[in-house]
Amino acid sequence: MKISWFDSANEVSTAVENADRARQLGLYRYWAPQIMNTDPMVVLGIVAREVPEIRLGTSVVAMQTTFAQNLAAQARTINQVADGRFTLGLGTNHEPIMTGAYGQPWTKPYSHMVEYLDALLPLLSEQKVSVSGEFVTHHCEINVPGPAPDVVLAALGPRMLRLARERTSGTLTWMTGPRTIAEHVRPEIGDQAEVIAGVPVFVTDDQDKARRVANVQLAIYGQLPSYRAMLDREGMNEPADMVLMGSPEEILGQLDAYRSAGCSEVAFNVLGRGDAVEGAWELARLTGGSH
Repeated sequence: MKISWFDSANEVSTAVENADRARQLGLYRYWAPQIMNTDPMVVLGIVAREVPEIRLGTSVVAMQTTFAQNLAAQARTINQVADGRFTLGLGTNHEPIMTGAYGQPWTKPYSHMVEYLDALLPLLSEQKVSVSGEFVTHHCEINVPGPAPDVVLAALGPRMLRLARERTSGTLTWMTGPRTIAEHVRPEIGDQAEVIAGVPVFVTDDQDKARRVANVQLAIYGQLPSYRAMLDREGMNEPADMVLMGSPEEILGQLDAYRSAGCSEVAFNVLGRGDAVEGAWELARLTGGSH
């Protein structure tokens, strides 16, 4: 099982430093999310030029934020700079965000994703497409030399997992524990697909305090229906139940469950500050990039 680093830097220089530190520790990949901090496509384009060897990926870009043509051009551009090291992690946004923050309708996310892939995948591979759909219509092309990037799909429900199996290289999960991966994700996606688990880690010697902090930082995931369903399936009451906590050595042992569940890769999403972050880097060092 490969070990990677998930990072949400708000300064590009920090992202470059962290990606290079992950590379030096032998980690497999450096993931950047699309949230409120620096733009992952811009950041990873710079990281690709500045930091050699380590693989790069988005975890994840929401399909509703950009036309498939634009995303394909961005993804191929990063992969050109990275000499084929880039993976496009793609997903859907969440209903409360789409309707509340953006004032956009939330309609048939699965069907929308199918149509989005109908446009995106040919643009990534052949660099041209002609499709007409209910949600996505594209009659266009791009011209970005270099290899086509790999694609993985953030999928939790059965239909989205099967879509990931049929049309991409695998899935990215978040707040999804080893029991759920073993009993739900892996059976739906099959033996050949990648299962990349984003896992929250909190290196601490005060787990009671760490749980309080984690429940604040991760509160939204106990409320969003798709993640709440994963917590329920895992038998977890609150988000902190999903966090791997303790010393680096203790957390190292806790990773065994993810390997046994069939994960091909685990990406550390680090909680806490200061010593907790340095402790997570020590955990990364102990793994040597795999477990």
